[in-house]
Amino acid sequence: MIKQLLFILVLGIFLSVTSCSKSPDYEKSAQQLAERIIPGHEKEFVFTLVPAEKDFFELRQKGDKIEILGNNGISMCRGLNHYLRHYCHASVSWCGENVSNIPDTLPTITAPIHIEASQPLRYYLNYCTYSYSMAFWGWNEWEKEIDRMALQGINLPLMAVNSQYAVWQNTLKRLGYTEEEILDFLPGAGYEAWWLMGNLEGFGGPVSQEFIARQTELQQKMLHRMRELGMQPVFQGFYGMVPNSLKEKFPTARIFEQGEWCTYQRPAFLDPNDPLFDQIADIYYQEQEKLFGEAKYFAGDPFHEGGQSEGIDVKAAAGKILQAMRRHSSQAVWILQGWQHNPMRALMEGLQQGDAIILDLMACERPQWGGIKSSMFHKPEGHMYHNWIWCALPNFGGKTGLHGKMSSYASGPVFAKNHPLGKNLCGIGAAPEGIGTIPVVYDMVYDMAWREDSITIHDWLEEYTLYRYGKPDSACNRAWDILSKSIYECHNETGGPVESYICARPADTIKTVSAWGNAEIFYNPAVIVDAWELMFSARENFAQCDTYSYDLVDLTRQVLSDYMKYLHTHAVRAFNRNDIEGFQRHASRMLDIIRDDDKLLSSRKEFNVGTWIKQAENAGCTPHEKEQFVANAKRQITTWTDYDSKLHDYAHKEWGGLIRDLYLPRWEAWFNYKLALLKGEKVEKPDYFNLEQAWVNNGKKYDEPVDTQSINIVADIYKSYIDELRQSYKNS
Repeated sequence: MIKQLLFILVLGIFLSVTSCSKSPDYEKSAQQLAERIIPGHEKEFVFTLVPAEKDFFELRQKGDKIEILGNNGISMCRGLNHYLRHYCHASVSWCGENVSNIPDTLPTITAPIHIEASQPLRYYLNYCTYSYSMAFWGWNEWEKEIDRMALQGINLPLMAVNSQYAVWQNTLKRLGYTEEEILDFLPGAGYEAWWLMGNLEGFGGPVSQEFIARQTELQQKMLHRMRELGMQPVFQGFYGMVPNSLKEKFPTARIFEQGEWCTYQRPAFLDPNDPLFDQIADIYYQEQEKLFGEAKYFAGDPFHEGGQSEGIDVKAAAGKILQAMRRHSSQAVWILQGWQHNPMRALMEGLQQGDAIILDLMACERPQWGGIKSSMFHKPEGHMYHNWIWCALPNFGGKTGLHGKMSSYASGPVFAKNHPLGKNLCGIGAAPEGIGTIPVVYDMVYDMAWREDSITIHDWLEEYTLYRYGKPDSACNRAWDILSKSIYECHNETGGPVESYICARPADTIKTVSAWGNAEIFYNPAVIVDAWELMFSARENFAQCDTYSYDLVDLTRQVLSDYMKYLHTHAVRAFNRNDIEGFQRHASRMLDIIRDDDKLLSSRKEFNVGTWIKQAENAGCTPHEKEQFVANAKRQITTWTDYDSKLHDYAHKEWGGLIRDLYLPRWEAWFNYKLALLKGEKVEKPDYFNLEQAWVNNGKKYDEPVDTQSINIVADIYKSYIDELRQSYKNS
């Protein structure tokens, strides 16, 4: 183990030296990405580096090859993406890929295409993404994700999570902590995000030394790849979050308890104005740089979603936090999350223009920047004189469901840039809590970073369906037009997909599945059925198209989820009028939907709980840790914690396997309970938390899906439900 850790330390020093002292070969890096994405075609492209102040790419015909010019690796990769989409009608995403039918002879470019970035920074990720979607990833998943990031033109990814186990371990050792004390502070895999945001400590752990080494080595590989493409990763900064136990070791230091976050004891907060802050900050940045090299951007948010600032001079503290960063990186910029009331005004006043960049995390629906007064996060002063990034946050908890606000993505950044309060806009980004869904949203958001004007949604979607499915289809175009005006045009600020009753704890009235969510439909479900019919009618044209198959499965899932709500309403009405036969009929059909949904979603890896659980098992480095991580993975998407709390089902997933083994038994318990009441029997209410705990701890693992015929399953569901859906919605 000592040899392994020594190797990782030496590797880290080597990578940091080479990454910081040698200019990346951007042409080579772009060529290698092309080889990974479209093997066999990479030699048909020529990548040419052209220095320029502003990010750009240019496409040209150069003999029988396609030349892609750009000022760095990311710009050239964005150029490759543009060519694949708009000339080859090909694309890659989390949700299926469409690159297998690229013609043997590549389409020619008749006239050069020159496109410049409208914003210098394209940000990506959220602390929560690392836990809700990436908690158990290895290099295989990360290599593909970094390639997708480069193709979108992302140059400012959050890189603050995987590294922190080793950084904090080494920091606390130098402060006199024992190994046991250190492990009490570090969380288990799946809960790192809330640790680094100052919400909890230790939960889900301990982790093994082998796992700490695994995560360290993984981040070193990630950073090497990101840097060679031209990204500037955002590191975690030290902002005062410390173990509660630090008070015992430094009893005279100004260390403040931070209270609770969702029943968890928060880590403590060390006042940046206390001399101990500089001592720990210097150790922290030294250890981080040893392992991962230099950085310019650092993240970290004091008082995120609560905490206690009383007794702390926040304005002075802001300056001290930045000074510590700049002692180790002279050009350091502090990345702050614009969320709820943060960053507070006093903190912003403690920083000068250029010191920080504020991520307006949900500018798409709850903007802070000041130009939309109706926003629940509206700040009259906006972001003051600070630079800021317009972000979309289209998903909470990695929940499954179609969702978006296309009008905002298509014009929001342009409106903000031209508004007096938005004048310091310096980037566009996405900060989802979970990924792996709704790829159309991310394509639109990042397209906005490469244009000066707003998007015409109808025209853009026709281009999208063409490169998404590989060839034009009028039925698919009409389906997407319907979706863009309904479910992808959310009218409320709650955000995230409308939650599925399938995933809910059963009840007579269900307004939310999770405490901060929304299960009430804001669109007409009948028009979603119309879109489904249109999409389904194109199946013969796209029988071998993976992206079409994914979208058809997802839309079918949405139709079933919506209809579950209709049936639930009628089942409850039947119960309330003591109609046993009516209750049984509607409740029985609800159970049919749940079973059919499970069969459908089990057919694709993106919707199968086995994919998530297998990743968790693979991430564990000892037999015990494998079991622990599987339990963490199952707990996070169900009860979230070890006791019944308002966090239950926050990160619920409409996934095959999970539906069959947890959601179905919950609804069967409700059905039997209500039926017994109708029959006059005395029965206890179902204990849903016990059902959930049993599933978390049962040790059951799931096979990942093999190549199954998803479209055929959809056909069976369509035949079984379409007439019933038409009639039901017609009568409602």
